[in-house]
Amino acid sequence: MPTPFPAVGHYYLVTFTTFRVELHFTSITSLTYTVINQDGSRGQSETVTIRVGELRDDQFLVTWQEADKTTVVHVEDYARHTIVTNITNPDLTFVQDHGTFVQVPGPVGTC
Repeated sequence: MPTPFPAVGHYYLVTFTTFRVELHFTSITSLTYTVINQDGSRGQSETVTIRVGELRDDQFLVTWQEADKTTVVHVEDYARHTIVTNITNPDLTFVQDHGTFVQVPGPVGTC
């Protein structure tokens, strides 16, 4: 039996090696991401349509395309609280980064 996607309705603070971002999963098909600047202020934000697929218990593939045509593919492990992001930018440069995430009670910097 598939595991329900645990992120729906929750906020997460993700710390990658090169940046931080808040993820708010508003539904199984919608995510709002917000960049958290180095000073803790809120930066760029966008709401995107996502696709979610279960890889194994507590591990999910989450994908989306941003308005500027950036494509993002995450492997999100909710048992280990780890995440791998694969980003293809509009100019076709590729970035891969690894990070960890924690659930937070609401928007970062406002709670």
